[in-house]
Amino acid sequence: MPLDYLKFTETNTMGKKIFISYCHAQKDWVRDRLVPVLKAGKAEVLIDNEQFKAGKAVPKQMDATQNKADVNVLVLSPEYLKSKNCVHEMERAIKRDPRFKKGIIAPVVRKKCDMPDKITIPDPLYIDLCNAKDKTGIDQWKKLLDICEADIGTDAPAWLNARDEISRYLNRGDSVNLVVSGYPKWRGMVANISDEVSNKMGYVDLESGATMSRKGLVTEILKSFGINTCAPDEPNDLVELHNEISKLNNVILTFAHFDNVTRPQYNNADLFDALRHLIETRKIALFAVSRKLFAALLPKDHHLSHIEIKTVELKGSK
Repeated sequence: MPLDYLKFTETNTMGKKIFISYCHAQKDWVRDRLVPVLKAGKAEVLIDNEQFKAGKAVPKQMDATQNKADVNVLVLSPEYLKSKNCVHEMERAIKRDPRFKKGIIAPVVRKKCDMPDKITIPDPLYIDLCNAKDKTGIDQWKKLLDICEADIGTDAPAWLNARDEISRYLNRGDSVNLVVSGYPKWRGMVANISDEVSNKMGYVDLESGATMSRKGLVTEILKSFGINTCAPDEPNDLVELHNEISKLNNVILTFAHFDNVTRPQYNNADLFDALRHLIETRKIALFAVSRKLFAALLPKDHHLSHIEIKTVELKGSK
């Protein structure tokens, strides 16, 4: 089951409601790039594939969803301006702020197009994301995030590149260490990665009091994969862990705050032997989120120190 974005935003409150108006020619970019970044920045995204319900008239749902929005993001392209539904959404947005003075409309150009008079005459500062990979792209993304009051703690291309790299490694069964510096919104990234990867992903936070004993940690690992049982006492807890994880096969175990692995209560050779065996036999891939490099956290003789693991860095604002 995909992880919940609200649970994994850095604060458990959502920001502005953002309505995304787009044509389906831009569907992949909108859903794979735009929406994850906004959600990670704790915006509440209003988009058709998440809001609309089967069996109800589309135009009425469109209008009802748009009416909830604080900001309308218009993803402009030639295809957009040829779409009856898209033009309808654009005109409804502009009707609320025809002179573009309130900051409630964000015109985003994804493909060069001839702007309609309703946009060119007020001459708003539009956002050019036709090529969002260079330095210009960083600045344009920032303009969009600012109007949406969404903050991901780093630049959007860096966030997306790290997300893509991690997803690629995990999808091929590699273990990954995400090394975080500064204050980027990595929790939203973890939630989005759970949507991107093909295998089931569990999430265990090593800052949680529930993980402060071996039995507690094993119980939390099992719970993260939907196995709602209390682990038996030692040594049968590791037998239970092996048997249950082996049934699932090829899952991803995420450890948040992996820096805490150095705490005395985790100095347990049998536990990490069991985890290493599951990793080496590719029953699980490890996804460790930490502020120090995986290799720097573990002594050379640690039971996880010799597993193969890829490193991805995410640098945020200071």
